[in-house]
Amino acid sequence: MTRSKRWSFTIFTLFFLNACQSNAQKDQVLYRDAVLNYSIKQSDLDKYLSYRNISDTVGKTKDYITILKWAMVRLHPQWGPVLHKKQATYEGAIADAEAFFIKRHLVSKILVIKSKRKMYLLKDSNIVKSYSIALGPNPVGQKEYEGDGKTPEGTYTLDWQRWNSTTFHSFHISYPNQADSARAKAKGLQVGSNIMVHGTSKGLKRKKDWTNGCIALSNQDMANFRELVFQDTPIEIRK
Repeated sequence: MTRSKRWSFTIFTLFFLNACQSNAQKDQVLYRDAVLNYSIKQSDLDKYLSYRNISDTVGKTKDYITILKWAMVRLHPQWGPVLHKKQATYEGAIADAEAFFIKRHLVSKILVIKSKRKMYLLKDSNIVKSYSIALGPNPVGQKEYEGDGKTPEGTYTLDWQRWNSTTFHSFHISYPNQADSARAKAKGLQVGSNIMVHGTSKGLKRKKDWTNGCIALSNQDMANFRELVFQDTPIEIRK
C-alpha cells in the first residue's frame, strides 16, 4: 500500500469511528427502567420534541423525560394493556402522559394551620384548594411522644399511601424526623408514629378533633385530595 493510500485509509477509518461514536452519543440512554424493562433514548426524546414541534428545551429536558416515562408505560406491550386496559397509540400515550404531568404538578406543597383547622393546597404561593380538618384531642403544641394526642409541627413529606385502611384512604406523613426522635429520646419518651392525612372511618361523621394526632378530612374532601395530591409532596404543619 502506497503512502498516499495508507493516509487515505487512515482518514476514512477515523471518520468512520467518529461517525459511529457520534451516533452512539446521540442515541444515548437517558433513562432506564429495570423493573418494566424499557429505556428512553435520545432518539425517543428527539421524536417527542419533533412531534410536539418543541424547540425550547432549556431547563425542561427533565420534564420531557418524565412525560416520556409515563408514555412508555402506556406503550409497553406487556404492561400497557394491564395498567390501562388497552394498548395505546403513540399519540394517545403522549396526550395521556402530558395530561397526567399537568395534573401531577397542580399542587407543589400542602400547608396545615392547626389553630384554624384548615389545610391549604398550594401551587407556589397560590391557594389551589382549602379544606376543613380535624386533629387529635390535644392539638395545641408540638407532638412530644406516642399517645399525647398532638399533631406534629414542622415540614415533612407524604412518603407513602394506603388504599385499604380503616379510614377512607390515607397518606403517611414522614414523622418522626431526626429532630423529633432526638427530642423524645432526650426526655426519655417514646416518639410518636403512624401520623396520617386520612378520611373518616367507614364514612361516619365525626365531632371536632377525633383523631389520635392525625389530620382528618371528610371522605368527600379526601376523594378530592387524592385526585390533586401525590406521594412525595411536601407538607408543612404550623401551630
